[in-house]
Order: sequence, then structure tokens, then C-alpha cells
Amino acid sequence: MISLRRTFLSLVSALVLLAAVPAFAGAAKDAVKAKQEELFKLLEKEQENKKKIAAIFDDWLDYDEIAKASMGDQWDKLTDAQKKEFTGLLKQLVTAAYDRNMKKVLPFRIDYPGEESKGDGKTLVKMVATHKTDDRADPIKIDFLVREKGGKFKIIDIIPEDVSTVESYRSQFVKIYKEKGYDALIQKLKDKIAKGQ
Repeated sequence: MISLRRTFLSLVSALVLLAAVPAFAGAAKDAVKAKQEELFKLLEKEQENKKKIAAIFDDWLDYDEIAKASMGDQWDKLTDAQKKEFTGLLKQLVTAAYDRNMKKVLPFRIDYPGEESKGDGKTLVKMVATHKTDDRADPIKIDFLVREKGGKFKIIDIIPEDVSTVESYRSQFVKIYKEKGYDALIQKLKDKIAKGQ
């Protein structure tokens, strides 16, 4: 009898814990959805809202973490001045890419099918955009890797169509840095910014 009672209580406890999970599990997704909706509204009248959009990008994107991850094991070889310069240029690249991705899906219906824990405090939030009027248009998938920092979720990678922005940058930047040095890397970033890439 005692054994059955213990089993029953264990099951009840497990169900209570499972019922409590969704309240926490969707926190990253809710944060991304709220920030994205705010951005979409501002982008509809971009010229009027440039300062507000820039402020959201600065608050939303963890440029320092993105810069560090984009250089991988070469990051610690940079001086403080080089890190600052590199991060400033990378910020321009990342915000331009994010801006392009958001404008691309403005005429689409946005859904957030879920989120997935990636460990180390990281969460992958999934976003799918489906065209509002054209049924033949392919859905667009953009995922966001976020990490909680200072009580806020911050983007540390943008992943359109399963292609990591950070990994793509790292494969390019580390190769240039190792083969041609820091100055060549900075010139590459400036060239990409000038071309709007």
C-alpha cells in the first residue's frame, strides 16, 4: 500500500513539473516574437524610424559575442584596439544582414513554431515566414540563437535557411587573418560593407 502511494505521489509530482515547464520553455520564443513584431512595425515606415530601429538592434544583438565567435580561436591574438575596430565593422555587417532579412519577410505571415535548448544558456528560436497572398512562394526559415544576458535575451547568431551567419563569417575571416593578416581582414570587412553584403 505504501509503495503504491509513493508511486502515485511520484506520478503526481512528475505531472506537476511537466505542466510547469511550458511557462519557462517559451520565454526565449516570446522575447524574440515581441522584439520582431516591434521591428516589423518600425520597418513599415523605415525612414521615420531609423533611430528607433538602430536602438533596437543595439539592444537586441550581442555584437561583442558575435565578433568573438566570428574569429574563433584567433580572437585572443587581437589587441584591444583591434578587437574594438573589428567589432565596430562587424556590427555594420550584422545589422545590415538582419535588416535585409527582416525586409524580405515583411509581406509574409510570421510563425514561431518553437524553441530548442542548445546548452550553455543558449536557445534556438525557430521562425517561419509564409507569404500572405502568394501560395506559390516558398516559406522562408530564419532561426535565432539567443542567450540570456543581464536579464534579457540577446541574439548571438542569425541562421537563415540553416546557414549560420557566425559560422559563415568565421570560415571567411579566420582564413584571411591567418593567410594575409589583420589589415587584409579589416579591408575585407570594409569591402563587404561598401557592397552591402
